[in-house]
Amino acid sequence: MNLDTRLLADRLRREMEDLPYVFAGPDGVGGRIKAEPDHFQVEEILPYEACGRGDHLYVTVRRKGLNTLDVARRLARAAGIAASRVGFGGRKDKTAIATQTFSLETGARIPAKAIEKALAGLPIEILSVDRHTNKIKTGHVAANRFRILLSGVTAAALPAARLIAGTLVEKGLPNYYGPQRFGHKGANIERSVRLVLEGSGKRRPDRFMVSVFQSLLFNTYLVTRRRQGNLFKILAGDVARKTDTGGIFVVQDAAEANQRFERHQIVYTGPIYGRKMMAARQAAGRLETEIPAALGIEPEIFRQLRSRGSRRPAIIFPERIRIEPDPEGLWFEFTLPSGAYATVVMREFTRR
Repeated sequence: MNLDTRLLADRLRREMEDLPYVFAGPDGVGGRIKAEPDHFQVEEILPYEACGRGDHLYVTVRRKGLNTLDVARRLARAAGIAASRVGFGGRKDKTAIATQTFSLETGARIPAKAIEKALAGLPIEILSVDRHTNKIKTGHVAANRFRILLSGVTAAALPAARLIAGTLVEKGLPNYYGPQRFGHKGANIERSVRLVLEGSGKRRPDRFMVSVFQSLLFNTYLVTRRRQGNLFKILAGDVARKTDTGGIFVVQDAAEANQRFERHQIVYTGPIYGRKMMAARQAAGRLETEIPAALGIEPEIFRQLRSRGSRRPAIIFPERIRIEPDPEGLWFEFTLPSGAYATVVMREFTRR
């Protein structure tokens, strides 16, 4: 690893460890999440329901101690199909109780009851089995519902926690990529920077490491907007996204757009850099080009890495944050759009 790679990796690691908070009041309430797997529960919400017919069997499971790929492989073996014929919308943490739906391309001729019987011996709870016409692909998730125990705090922390929650629901919070994206102690940061600056040495770049680097740039973009005072403000030229339909457009009238933003009808999006990314314009567009340039990253790099690029909502609005006391701490319940990290919400309370 050369000096430039080490310096950039260290710079980005420090920035990821010191992401700004939203709530400007007193310190958080402390505590710890994931002290036990049962303390972190997530339920996936699909954008559609199985229609009852088709070549794909939708299997909704509840599991603990297994990650998403573990479950997918076990489902494939039990059903007697190739792993490539199992689909899922996103990956869920191993250290959690997760409810998730998988699609198994079994063909319509095999009775669903026969497959369900074959799955009965797996170390997972089968909640429902139904047929549908298409495979579940990455991103086919509307939202995730979380139930999280913050342990190590008492009921005395409840008023402060509810005050922070009210601010987040009203104002929103930056849609940072969470620390799990960057690996244990940020190990993926160094790997991804080395890939970008020194080359992977392979014909096909490591797609995951490319996405890690894109995540670093996205978080840096949000931090920069915060420093400029524009984190919770839409600029002319921003690429905005409608919160109901997901449609995107370039903002022409910033004043009108900010009124819609305050009503939670739209959010602006940040760059997932790539050769086909829809770019912002005017002041917002200049900021997008300045972020990689300040780090010594040339736009051509993303073409070499075969990255298409995309847009990601910059701000998320939790629908509701419900907090209730428990002998072991405080229980939090809230729903986030697909791709948002519950750990990013909870760090606003723990301040860790």
